[in-house]
Amino acid sequence: MAAYSLDTLLNRWGLHQLTPEQAIGQILLILHELEPRILRLEQAITAPRVAAPPPPPPPAVAPTPTANPRKRKPRRRVG
Repeated sequence: MAAYSLDTLLNRWGLHQLTPEQAIGQILLILHELEPRILRLEQAITAPRVAAPPPPPPPAVAPTPTANPRKRKPRRRVG
């Protein structure tokens, strides 16, 4: 049994072309078609989202020279 579109179903119901049993059967068919779609949408909304990868660490900074660098040993003069 094929389900009418919702607009057709409402139109036929308004024109008294459906019995209550036929209308209930049509409504159940429409719900049967919609339920899996609704479940998929609900799962998509509540599914955990994959987090973006963490940002890369900042580049390594070369150590700053100390305030008092080692002094050179004086050279001996020959001669």
